[in-house]
Amino acid sequence: MVTPRRLALALLIAGTTVSAAEEPIRLGLAAPLSGASEILGAQVLTGMQAGADAATLLTPADTQCSGEGGATAAEQLIAAKVEVVVGFICTEALTAALPKLSAAGIPVLTVGVRANRFTDKRAKTGDLIWRLAPRSDAEADTAAALIAARWRDLPFALVDDGTIYGRGLADAVRTRLEAAGLRAAVIDNYRPAEEKQFGLVRRLLGTGVTHIFFAGDRPDVAIIARDAASIGLPLDIIGGEALLDEGNPDVALPIGVSAVGPQNRFDEIPAPEATPANRQGYFGLSIAGAEIALAAIRHARQEGKPLPEVLNNNAFATSLGPVTFDAEGYSDLKLFRSFRFDGTDFIPEAGG
Repeated sequence: MVTPRRLALALLIAGTTVSAAEEPIRLGLAAPLSGASEILGAQVLTGMQAGADAATLLTPADTQCSGEGGATAAEQLIAAKVEVVVGFICTEALTAALPKLSAAGIPVLTVGVRANRFTDKRAKTGDLIWRLAPRSDAEADTAAALIAARWRDLPFALVDDGTIYGRGLADAVRTRLEAAGLRAAVIDNYRPAEEKQFGLVRRLLGTGVTHIFFAGDRPDVAIIARDAASIGLPLDIIGGEALLDEGNPDVALPIGVSAVGPQNRFDEIPAPEATPANRQGYFGLSIAGAEIALAAIRHARQEGKPLPEVLNNNAFATSLGPVTFDAEGYSDLKLFRSFRFDGTDFIPEAGG
């Protein structure tokens, strides 16, 4: 648990040894450091500490994943005179904080909020935001590309769970495939959170289609696969990011199921103090965010240029590879990839 005392000590240790030759860099951290999302905030904190250096003074602000928390966090960071803020994994907090930080001339590097509107409207709003998090449509792009690569010459089905998320993802994948000249042989849906899914399974059996893209949750897909296997219908399954979530311990996914999702483990990045839980999720992007922020601030100081200009017009070396931002503030990091279930865990696929 990241208690206020432990957080203060961690940040003090991270910023004590400052080079006498360089004015300390004041870097803001905006993340949920308490409450239900605290474990995710700890990933941001750990990543930023790993990406910072001796000349960095980290100032934490607890967004609480809420609008009120985001507004309060922004005010705290402005008062601390931070030069760049890295973090924000919740849309509500960013919505409330971004206008305040932009008005104060403080750039924001978001590592978690995927909603396209913040960067798509940047030219109109004047908001100082750059995105390391994937776009909200990256999941559909990656899923469609994987289906096209594997099933171009095979009949396939698009099946969703009837939720807003499921329908939206299935429709987005269908649109992309049709633009590439591919049409699903079957489009269907099912009622989620049922103990059995024989209705859908029998419909699939009647079509003869066994290559299925599922836009639904992991427990439901596991039940569908189980029920299909029980009547002798083997399914070749690709799913969305939801398949990477925790499953139902009573019904396991079959080995070989594929899922698309963002890179979520960063074992190759040196961070001796990081726990396994804190090395996941937002850890990698937070390291990159800290590295970009530090490099941009130093470049701006040396060249006498505004930080937004530096962020817009330069490439940055990070632990995840080189990063540049386009005119709307999107980074060119390719985070989404394909994973394959090995019976215990989802493992990144070669070339995925």
